[in-house]
Amino acid sequence: MNFDPVINDPKHYDPDYPSSMIPVAFESKGSRLLGTYFTAAGKGPHPVIILLHGFPGNENNFDLAHVFRRQGFNVLTFHYRGCWGSQGDYSWENLPDDLGAAIEFIKSNRGNEKLRADTGKIILAGHSMGGFASLYYSVFSDEIKNVISMAGFNAGAFGELLKINKEIYNLSVEKIKFAATIVNNASAEGLLNQLINHIDDWNLLKYSSNLSLKNLLIIGAEYDTTAPLEIHHLPLIASLKMTGAELLEEHILRCGHSFADRRIELARIISNWLTKTRF
Repeated sequence: MNFDPVINDPKHYDPDYPSSMIPVAFESKGSRLLGTYFTAAGKGPHPVIILLHGFPGNENNFDLAHVFRRQGFNVLTFHYRGCWGSQGDYSWENLPDDLGAAIEFIKSNRGNEKLRADTGKIILAGHSMGGFASLYYSVFSDEIKNVISMAGFNAGAFGELLKINKEIYNLSVEKIKFAATIVNNASAEGLLNQLINHIDDWNLLKYSSNLSLKNLLIIGAEYDTTAPLEIHHLPLIASLKMTGAELLEEHILRCGHSFADRRIELARIISNWLTKTRF
C-alpha cells in the first residue's frame, strides 16, 4: 500500500532527524510573536509552509499541519500581533507585516539544524483573513509562487459593502463583537472601519493579473456565512480566469466557514495539490 499522508503515519522513524514540534518566537515591528514549528522527518532541508489562521485565531489548523509534515513539508504557524499571547495591539493592518516577519524568520535561520528549512521554497497557506493575507502578500513578492486560500476574505470588496450598506455593517459588528474582545486593544467597529479605509488597496480583484501568475489553490465553502462565496470567492475566481490564470485550482466544499465537516476532504485536496507545487 502506498503511503498516504492524509490517513497514514510514517512507516519509518529517523532517529537522527525525527519529526518534531517546537515553540518559536520572532519579532514584528518590535513585538514578540509566538508560533509553533513542525519539522518534517529527515535531514532535509524541507520546503516550508507558513500556515496562517483567521480571526480571532481559535482554529489553528494543526490537523492540516500534521498532514503537511508527514508529506515532507515543514510548517510554521504563528499568532499575529495582539492575539493569543503575542505582544502588541491587534489590527488587520498588521497582517502583511507580521507575515513578512515570519518569512524573514525562516530566511534568517538558514542552516538552523532544528528548522531544517529550504528557505528558497516557501508556500503561503491561509484560512479566512489568513487566506486574504496570503494572496495579498504574494502580489508583492516574486519569491512566493505557491499560495493556498481556504474560505479566504476579499477584505477590500467587503469594505465596499460595509461602506454603502449600514445594515450589513451593523450585522457585522454584532457578528465579530465577542471575537474582538479576545484580541488586544481592538473593537468590532475599529476592525470593520479598517476594511472601509482600505477599499482600494485591499481589493484582491485589483491584483488579478499579478495573482494569475501564481500557482493558486483556492477553496471555498458552500454554506459559508462569514465569507460568502458570492462576495469573496466567485468574483475572484472569475477575475482570475479572465486574466488568464493557468495555474489555478478551485474547489467548493459542502460545509461552513471553518470546514468543520470536511477536514479530511480539505486535507486531501491540499495534499494532492502540494505534489504539483513549483518553485
